[in-house]
Amino acid sequence: MELIIAILFFSLASAVCVRLFTSAHILSEDSINLSNAVTWSQNLAEAFYGSKGQLKEMEKLYPQAFISTDDTMDKNTVILFFNAEWDLNAEGLVDASYEAILETERMSAQEAYADVNEYGVELVGDAITGRVAVIDLRGTTQVFSSIPDNNTRIIYTMPVDVYIGKEDQ
Repeated sequence: MELIIAILFFSLASAVCVRLFTSAHILSEDSINLSNAVTWSQNLAEAFYGSKGQLKEMEKLYPQAFISTDDTMDKNTVILFFNAEWDLNAEGLVDASYEAILETERMSAQEAYADVNEYGVELVGDAITGRVAVIDLRGTTQVFSSIPDNNTRIIYTMPVDVYIGKEDQ
């Protein structure tokens, strides 16, 4: 009887240990994914700022990107695909595990920066605003062409904006 209780105790202890190791592995993987998602979001944001919101300039930095623009240049999208090791995937959907999307929209600077209007600042011209999101594609066949609302697959998202003024109109 004592031997059965000892075996039961050790089996429960081993089950707890296995659960702890599994949880640690999942937490570590989530941390690595978040770190890479933040890094790539910042890369896209810096490229956006450096090109003053002109996605044709960003195409030079990311030739493997899928860039969608409309004729009026009001709404644009940049999509990058990554493999499981977070390397840029030049083939696109082949072995894609993650996706980074930059969506931009041109609007009046007065509207984009409405929060500073209460300080008496009057902005002339336009601004390009947008959002960067990194999405986990593992375990799904779905690919996103725009940033989804309320999706549990989004790892990280951040806003971007650049004031372009009147000279670029």
